[in-house]
Amino acid sequence: MNNQLPFYYPPLTRTQLARAYGVDLRTFNKWVKPLYRTIGKPNGRLFTPMQVNQIAQRLGRFDLKKIQQQ
Repeated sequence: MNNQLPFYYPPLTRTQLARAYGVDLRTFNKWVKPLYRTIGKPNGRLFTPMQVNQIAQRLGRFDLKKIQQQ
């Protein structure tokens, strides 16, 4: 039996996600723009946890520690 809890990402901004992936904001925007058809645009300034999870599934997982360091 697997006792691990599912991992949930918090709501994040484009800038935070770009930092987490280690790329410039413009580069991240180019990566995520094609995903808007399936995940939708950010809710205001933030991507919802569900959107962040879908981004991570498509672009690869990222390290939240990179966001917290800066």
